[in-house]
Amino acid sequence: MITFDHVTKRYPDGTVAVDELSLEVPTGGITVFVGPSGCGKTTSLRMINRMIDATEGRILLDGVDVKTIDPPKLRRGIGYVIQQAGLFPHRKIIDNVATVPYLLGWDKRKARERALELLERVGLDLKLGDRYPFQLSGGQQQRVGVARALAADPPVLLMDEPFSAVDPIVRASLQEELLRLQAELNKTIVFVTHDIDEAIKLGDRVAVFRVGGHLAQLADPSTLLAQPADDFVREFLGRDRGIRRLSFVSDEGLRLRTDLVVPVSADVSSVRDTAEGWLVVVDENNRPLGWVAVKDLPESGTPADVRLAPYGTFVRGRDSLRGALDAALLSPSGNAIAVNGEGQVEGVATREALDEALGKVAGGVGA
Repeated sequence: MITFDHVTKRYPDGTVAVDELSLEVPTGGITVFVGPSGCGKTTSLRMINRMIDATEGRILLDGVDVKTIDPPKLRRGIGYVIQQAGLFPHRKIIDNVATVPYLLGWDKRKARERALELLERVGLDLKLGDRYPFQLSGGQQQRVGVARALAADPPVLLMDEPFSAVDPIVRASLQEELLRLQAELNKTIVFVTHDIDEAIKLGDRVAVFRVGGHLAQLADPSTLLAQPADDFVREFLGRDRGIRRLSFVSDEGLRLRTDLVVPVSADVSSVRDTAEGWLVVVDENNRPLGWVAVKDLPESGTPADVRLAPYGTFVRGRDSLRGALDAALLSPSGNAIAVNGEGQVEGVATREALDEALGKVAGGVGA
């Protein structure tokens, strides 16, 4: 556990970057520091490994004041990931990852074996180990940065806006990779970002900072979205915080209709007189092909004779209510197709069913 006990950072010119910060970072979870520029989140992070020393107060690492630990020794036991990876340009990737093991006195063979193991763990081709940083994409470099931080198996990982310099698609991939790794490794992670969506996606707990280094609120993402502490937090979360909150609402209980699913080989004459609205057409493996309006069905033949409209899906039991709503918004029918983990259709969540589920959320405590 990392404990901030009335921590203040005041610079010689009188500027207060962090003011009387008290909070706990639980062991084995991801705590995200988020806030606008100049709020002290990065300063707070860097005081943990003593890249910056606190002016007042204490920071405890498993009950030990970090000021009593020699800085180089402290840092060797804490993984650190920054923007744009910060790799050594003159070293091959394998040796970049092995940096801390080398400093700890590991023999070269053991350190390189560990490096290759971690490259694989973060989803990189082992052939990249013999390349130099400039030969890798930005996303690949960030994965190397994470691998390097994990090389000596530190219990604590500090991450200072590590994914902010890559494009949105790569960023989403890196976020998923971090969550996957954390599920395996259970590190104590402090993650700094200015992006509230990233904070909510990654954090077990989210600490919102306001300008001047004050802690505005510390809560799990669902509570943060449902019950912002004040107007500053409410505005920082944005006017679409209600939509974000749906990411933490399970699709459990969402009613599905199976009578709106029709095989692509079906005889349309058997369905056009009994169905109304929209039908989802599935292939021989029960995977979705698209939507068709009943009014557009021919007098005879099969749905294969009709041009099908685009569709959206959500994975039943895995995705949230927000995922179901997104799927509905991607569909001309306004309905969402529920699939299982294999991509096979389980049923359709209609607009009425979605409205019913949203109504229950809105009627909940703290909505």
